[in-house]
Amino acid sequence: MDELTQAQQVKDILESFLKLFNEYADEVFGERRTDRLDNYRTELQKLEPQVTRLVLEIVGDGVVSTGGGISQAISHKDLLLTALMGGSNEMKHNFYSFKAPVTALLNKALGTIQAGIWPPKEPKPILIINDDELRSRCLDLLKAPTAYDRVIREATTILEDRIRRKPSHATLARLIPQANDQTGENLVNKLLSPDNPVLAVSSERQKQAAFHRIMLGVFSYLRNPYHHTLDSLTEWSWAWSTVGLIDRLLAEIESCSVNERI
Repeated sequence: MDELTQAQQVKDILESFLKLFNEYADEVFGERRTDRLDNYRTELQKLEPQVTRLVLEIVGDGVVSTGGGISQAISHKDLLLTALMGGSNEMKHNFYSFKAPVTALLNKALGTIQAGIWPPKEPKPILIINDDELRSRCLDLLKAPTAYDRVIREATTILEDRIRRKPSHATLARLIPQANDQTGENLVNKLLSPDNPVLAVSSERQKQAAFHRIMLGVFSYLRNPYHHTLDSLTEWSWAWSTVGLIDRLLAEIESCSVNERI
């Protein structure tokens, strides 16, 4: 199946579901409910797994707020299923607050198709992220259609936090008494310096010095700019590459020896 045919078929499925959902909503909001209400809900529930899978593939998972009388945060993967639990007299669930976020999510998926962003024009390479925290915090951002500067911001934050947490709190406080100074290049210089390092990735000074320079570069070139400005032009490939680099650096930090007697 070519990309154009695939996009049109998915677009038809989403538009059909949205049309049926709006008819269901009209029935819920009507002054008198008819037998069609249960029929609409049953049909929508049958279609929901396929539609949710397509939405997640197109826009990725995320969180929306239902607003209205019962305000709650709910993930994309649970939104449609939860919305379809409402609308009946037996359920205490408030359907009214779900119509807007459901409609917005489906329209976002349709807009992504319409803009030619999905399906991807070229297959994306597989990135294996070994670090659990990095994977849980960045993989969903890499699957998003835009705003890849968030990936670099989150990945470098994880790296900084991991360095900060590697020595004991007492050692960190002794070496860097002010919490505001326990960041960025100052953190790298205090803990990873090739001269008597607190965190030693190698017993060879040359290798320790090389790692120290790499970390300074990561913080000055990636961490600092992305923590102070938004960059909507950040390319997916750059974010992808950064996560791969950070994953490797995190592994080095995890395996390094800690000298608490410096």
